[in-house]
Amino acid sequence: MSLTYSEEMLQWLADTWDAVELWVAQLWFPVQFALVMVVLLPVCLGVAWLIDRVVDRLSALLAPRYRAEPTLWGRDPEQQGDDNRAAGKRPDSPS
Repeated sequence: MSLTYSEEMLQWLADTWDAVELWVAQLWFPVQFALVMVVLLPVCLGVAWLIDRVVDRLSALLAPRYRAEPTLWGRDPEQQGDDNRAAGKRPDSPS
């Protein structure tokens, strides 16, 4: 019986994976640990960076453009700075 291309590729991938797994399992434990850290640490850092970027972009897209309720002091610091500039006051001068 002849295998299709996809079945043949999956069989090759499974055989290669088994061979690498057997090779790593037969290594001395400190070498196994070093190999896993050299390969796995950069992969995990890359995935964490990617997740961080995706969450930042999604939160920027989904964040409200205005504050739904006022702050405890009644005004946002940015708005207070805008009011001072409009009135011709310096930002460091007392209101």
